[in-house]
Amino acid sequence: MPSLDESKNQYQGIFIAAPVPMKEDYSVDLPKIGQCLECLIDAGMRTGNAVYVVCGAGGEHMHLSVEERKAVAEASVQFAARRLPIFVGVSHPSTLVSVELARHAEEIGADGLQVEPAYYFPGTSDDVFEYFRAISESVTIGLTAYNTPWTSGFDMDRRFLDRLASLRNIIGLKWYSANLSEFVHVLQNYQERFSIVSNLVGGFLASVFILGAKGYVSQGANFAPRTHLRILELLRQKKYEEATHLYLRSEGVYYGAVRELIQQGINGEGNFIKACMPLIGLPCGPARPPHRAVPGWFSDRVRVALESVGELHLAMQPNERSFA
Repeated sequence: MPSLDESKNQYQGIFIAAPVPMKEDYSVDLPKIGQCLECLIDAGMRTGNAVYVVCGAGGEHMHLSVEERKAVAEASVQFAARRLPIFVGVSHPSTLVSVELARHAEEIGADGLQVEPAYYFPGTSDDVFEYFRAISESVTIGLTAYNTPWTSGFDMDRRFLDRLASLRNIIGLKWYSANLSEFVHVLQNYQERFSIVSNLVGGFLASVFILGAKGYVSQGANFAPRTHLRILELLRQKKYEEATHLYLRSEGVYYGAVRELIQQGINGEGNFIKACMPLIGLPCGPARPPHRAVPGWFSDRVRVALESVGELHLAMQPNERSFA
């Protein structure tokens, strides 16, 4: 089990929002999790440049039973085998269930936890803090706090983060704020206490790294790992303009297409990621209803973008692992 300092050091680089593979009957396909991880590890994802978060929104945690969430977490830890850090999402409307999931994640050897405020019923600052404190006190491994005002109705600010800082094993922030001045303030002033990963989508990677972020969230890294490793390398080399252009030509195209789908009334996250996994020969099945399948133009547009940056050519090199 990693120490808190080790968990904090692991929480950097490309924060991969993992999908949960499913069969056509919507049952979870646990062996396919291993194939997804091997694809990333073969591409160069490892401790220090990436984190794999399971049972988050991309992993359709809201559509999984508690036992399914435990099975996905356990399979991910086993397949990763300490080669790539596994952080497990444990958020749930019930504090008691979140504590159960957190304890299970620690028991199976997860590297850390992702915790967002309980969703469905908006809570006060005290409600949200007590939720985090209950999970924090139930385990000894590192936790990362994820600000999700769009699901919780609660937008973290500096005063709330000061309270979270009193919980010793909260080691990281997956950071977003609807208030841009608060977003910047936290990056500048909390980077010593927390390892901060930016969840601000768009061409702002250079800015967030300059301000103190240690990494960024990506859905596209699941099917474009080499491109994202190159983006991270450029950011760490302070080649910010080149990194930004590469991001916009790849992930930027993906998120632009996602925005179009949302405007058409097609929401989700796992369904968007899964639509693109066949591009690298690794289909992950359907997303569970009520998430809808996305139209074919979506993956076609992403394919053209990935071909333009060389990702698909690299992914199909003959020395790559075969999943046939």
